[in-house]
Amino acid sequence: MWTTFFKLRVFCCLFAVLMVVALVVNVTQVEYLDHETLSGTFIDSSGQFVSPQATGISRNLYCGYEHQALSSQERVEEDALLAATQWQVPDVDLVPFVKSTDPSSSYFVILNSAAVFKVGSQLEVLVHVHDFEGKPKKYGGDYLQARIHSPKLQAGAMGRVVDYQNGFYKVFFTLLWPGRVRVSISLVHPSEGIRVLQYLQEAKPDRVYFKSLFRSGRISETMKCNVCLPGSLPLCNFTDLYTGEPWFCFKPKKLPCSSRINHFKGGYMKGLLTAADSAFFQSGVNIKMPINSSGPDWVTVISRRTKGKIK
Repeated sequence: MWTTFFKLRVFCCLFAVLMVVALVVNVTQVEYLDHETLSGTFIDSSGQFVSPQATGISRNLYCGYEHQALSSQERVEEDALLAATQWQVPDVDLVPFVKSTDPSSSYFVILNSAAVFKVGSQLEVLVHVHDFEGKPKKYGGDYLQARIHSPKLQAGAMGRVVDYQNGFYKVFFTLLWPGRVRVSISLVHPSEGIRVLQYLQEAKPDRVYFKSLFRSGRISETMKCNVCLPGSLPLCNFTDLYTGEPWFCFKPKKLPCSSRINHFKGGYMKGLLTAADSAFFQSGVNIKMPINSSGPDWVTVISRRTKGKIK
């Protein structure tokens, strides 16, 4: 009797172990298939879901967003975003560095600075840019940042810059607090540098690159990833199924695309600028440099309840 009971007990234990092993195997397979499906399916130019995950690309530079299918609502949103971020670059020939914007020889003027302004009034500032030869520029396109601030109050606000495309800019501020308010204008990038940046954006969209680690057991490979990848090597397509956002990695030589375990920033491509182009990106010369005022750089603002001459 005891022998039979012992055998039955051993059999039940072995059966339980087998059930646990089978459950683990099934869960692992389901997770693998689920990951393989999510990462292996992508949206083609017609908006259809396509497999397999590894894709051979014959183009020199593949940009997934060029093949992304958008709905009419998404197209309207995309057009609005592109219009909002469109930078008006002047239609002029390339110029040498000495003809580019020099913040040290440029200046701004507060219009009617002697007036007493009230909270809520609008302040206007005129900016005139010059080149490194001290000559007035005849075109615009510079990236200017303008702000008003009162350091003692730790208060500040940004201004709206209007480019007249002739070397003159006007900045509009809304005065939001009383007291002495100072105006600061800075050149972030000259128009000549912005032209170079736009060229790099179009010609080298993969200049900032990312990487992913693929691992299975003791084998691991690190591959380059981006929206656009050059060359004709096979790619792993990780386009998001729900948003349609494209993303690609070069396919590992020994591992499947489903073995990707992380994602991180790789770095920046170097040596993309010529010596002439680099002159437009000099720290302490023409990047994020202040433009001085030719007169007072501050105004007095009074509260609405105070009597006085109002601008």
